[in-house]
Amino acid sequence: MAALPFWRRAAIIVFWASRHVLHVVITVLTLLLALLLVGSAFSDMVSPTVWMVAAFLGLFFPVFLGLAIGWLVVLLCLHRWRMSLVIVLALLLCCGRIWRYCPMHVGQQEAITNEMQVDGQPCRTPVDTFRVLTYNTCATGKAKLWKNDETIPVMELARQSGADVVCFQEYQFSRKGGYEEPKLRAVLQKEYPYYHIVYNSDQKHKVMGVAIFSKWPLVMKEKIDKREKKYCWAGYYELNVRGRRVALVNCHLQSNSISDKNRKLYQEQVEHFQADSLRRMEEGLRQLGPSFRTRTEQVAIINRYLAERRKQWSEPLPMLICGDMNDTPTSFAYHAMRGDMADSWQDAGFGPGITFRSAPFWFRIDHVFHSEHFHTLDAEVLRDQKMSDHYPVMVTFQLLPPNE
Repeated sequence: MAALPFWRRAAIIVFWASRHVLHVVITVLTLLLALLLVGSAFSDMVSPTVWMVAAFLGLFFPVFLGLAIGWLVVLLCLHRWRMSLVIVLALLLCCGRIWRYCPMHVGQQEAITNEMQVDGQPCRTPVDTFRVLTYNTCATGKAKLWKNDETIPVMELARQSGADVVCFQEYQFSRKGGYEEPKLRAVLQKEYPYYHIVYNSDQKHKVMGVAIFSKWPLVMKEKIDKREKKYCWAGYYELNVRGRRVALVNCHLQSNSISDKNRKLYQEQVEHFQADSLRRMEEGLRQLGPSFRTRTEQVAIINRYLAERRKQWSEPLPMLICGDMNDTPTSFAYHAMRGDMADSWQDAGFGPGITFRSAPFWFRIDHVFHSEHFHTLDAEVLRDQKMSDHYPVMVTFQLLPPNE
């Protein structure tokens, strides 16, 4: 057999070499993406005070998830079955975290009923519901922009919500002017006669903090951390709900303080890649590090406070923790604050449940956690309410009888 011409032998060598290089590239990309996906999914188990990279991995979890799904489609089209299996295994390993981040409940959850006897016949009656509205109002929906004779929409939203308890964060009022605290409170006085405000940001002309307005008596109300902390407020309350004591925490943890300039840079990178703006965006993201650490410390303070409170209870109380935690479901702060409680959005929500809507950053950072004494019927982000850079979150619970 005659020897192949040189050019043909060279072509064969190049072909096989390119196939080998392509195989190596696909393998490396697949393994790297699988590692990033799993690492970001479980990054909430590592404190930012120990390893800051974990906090950023968790922040980009939805990005890695989207890339993994897209890459899986590419691998299947290329008939790369083994590499496809690697991505599938990574997705299966993360399925619990994916469901936490983006549950897919359709419609309201099934209600729990009480069994009782009526005229000697068994029947079932619905368990009483309990609704909570939590909302970072962004300075009470920029109340200072409203004239004295105008209704402030944020307060009207709360008044018409039908919630048993309204929890506001970044609740701001003026010491002198058209949106003084008595005027704001008067809007809700009839429907919500019980209220309390926790604030640290006490400036000359305005005050900002968290506020609770309740249909049920506040038998206890206390500021959790009495030290002055900018953009951190937390209040502890015990409510008398139909003769039963319910504990509730309303909190606002340290903001990420992303400047408008950095948001614009990020938007530019999404639309048009620019090396210079990428460098400046990286510098801006580094500023998130101190916020991650601060929230970790704040959650530890709240948890220590709650641990002391629990020691004073004769029996475990039904408990809710709600507010703007400024961290996603794959963050350490979320993991530590939630503890052994349940996430109402994971119980009954649909989709990612984005609550922070300041483009191009869309995250779910407003949460409502509950103890086993509650059953979540419905969780909804009120996306038609755009008075703030956050959306309000409304959750409907059933407060289960003591024997449940």
